[in-house]
Amino acid sequence: MTVIDAPWRKAGGMTAFPLPLPPVFSLLLSLRTLMTVRYAALTNVQFLMPETTLTALELQGGETWASLRQAAREARLYGPGKANSQLTILTAVKARVAGLEPELVKLLASGSLEERQLLNLALVTRQKQVLLDFLAEVVVPAWQRLHRHVTDADARAFLTHKAEQEADVAAWTPATMQKTRGNLTRFLQDAGVLKEVRKGEYEMVAQYLTPTIKEAVSQVSPRLALLLEQLK
Repeated sequence: MTVIDAPWRKAGGMTAFPLPLPPVFSLLLSLRTLMTVRYAALTNVQFLMPETTLTALELQGGETWASLRQAAREARLYGPGKANSQLTILTAVKARVAGLEPELVKLLASGSLEERQLLNLALVTRQKQVLLDFLAEVVVPAWQRLHRHVTDADARAFLTHKAEQEADVAAWTPATMQKTRGNLTRFLQDAGVLKEVRKGEYEMVAQYLTPTIKEAVSQVSPRLALLLEQLK
């Protein structure tokens, strides 16, 4: 018997349901499981700046997600490449871009490189909290100490510390930790926040947000906007 501790417990005991649980309770338990997973690893994910810009341009030009999917299925959306790869990329871009306000899609399509990079970073951090925490706990504090470099060793130490705090991170395999460590600095390079000066060492790049990009980033990831404002 599976027992659910619920507000409608009988005096002196708990209401019990035999397996399987009623569908509504199975759904609630599934949602609870999803909500308790705070950290998603930075694996099987890419920054996809050119692909995001191209997708936004196509949407601005009147294409629909259905027509873009057909183009990807025919391997003609993102230049040369297999259909399966193009569909995978489109799925990732759609997960970030679908539902954005039209002005944000327009900014992704035709904004300056810096604007598109930072807005895309905001879209990524909306899905990947670990990247925001790396900025908040490693990059910004180093900047405030006037130490303008971070290293792969800093990223590794950050993840080791997170594994002590977060059960999700502690459960990652060594390969997942290694891939995430590399992507922490790689994504910030792709966004124009870090610049590699030698292998494994990165210089921070001052961020001077225009009113347009500050508002756009704030709409998507308010915490990222606050962090970027401190890097100037």
